[in-house]
Amino acid sequence: MNVSTASSSLIEELRSRLAELGPAVSAESTISNEIELSIVIPAFNEEARLPRTVLETLQWCAAERLVFEVIIADDGSQDNTLALARVLAECDPRVRVLACSHSGKGGAVRTGVLKAKGRWVLFMDADGATPITEIPKLLRLMQTQDIAIGSRAVKRAGDVDVKTSLHRRIVGRIFARIVNLLAVGGVEDTQCGFKMFRREAAMAVFGRQKTTGFAFDVEILLIARRLAFSIKEVPINWVAQPGSKVSVIRDSIRMLRDIVRIQWMHRDLVGMVFRDGKKCQAARASD
Repeated sequence: MNVSTASSSLIEELRSRLAELGPAVSAESTISNEIELSIVIPAFNEEARLPRTVLETLQWCAAERLVFEVIIADDGSQDNTLALARVLAECDPRVRVLACSHSGKGGAVRTGVLKAKGRWVLFMDADGATPITEIPKLLRLMQTQDIAIGSRAVKRAGDVDVKTSLHRRIVGRIFARIVNLLAVGGVEDTQCGFKMFRREAAMAVFGRQKTTGFAFDVEILLIARRLAFSIKEVPINWVAQPGSKVSVIRDSIRMLRDIVRIQWMHRDLVGMVFRDGKKCQAARASD
């Protein structure tokens, strides 16, 4: 791989940081065991933020003695994201890298989730807006739920801290209300990039996903509801990060348009319940 001087510098810096962590992220006792948690991180031009997020993830999961894997699904990045992801994979066998053609965040998440091996599958954003230490909140819900959603809208006094601009908050609430009316009722925050699935639910839902853009969150929740999977929101800490690729107004309008298309694509999907990997009720006449 031919890399620029800047690329070489980034790669050497990352190798140095990995070497410094050393035993703190040791994989010796976990790589051969059955995976408990798969963490899927979609990434598009995230050279500035991905390494920090992955290193923090490795360190925290190792400290918690989780048997885990991190799947970086690169969405056709044009910067050094893929090269840095491959360095992480070379240095830690629990990291896997998927080089995807550029199709959108939804496409990258779908590819990563369908390749996951864990009992539970989490997807999270590369920017680290949600601290990795929020994972236990979702894991606790996995004892009784099929899908756990980190939520910036559901709150308990003194429990969480959500930091974002006022206009993002207002537009987000308006969008959420429209989504509740048109597609997925009873979910206050469909767009937070911190969602966990039981393996059976993940495979059933993402195997049917068709949307590759930002509206994919709405689609997967709509599919999950129509397949009768249980969904629960939990309040999480969240801090808006600089360098966001989401245009609040433009992308919200685009997603609202996509919601109509999503409803049409899944118009014949009816109730089905998965338990222990078994289909208990037909979803489509053709299934």
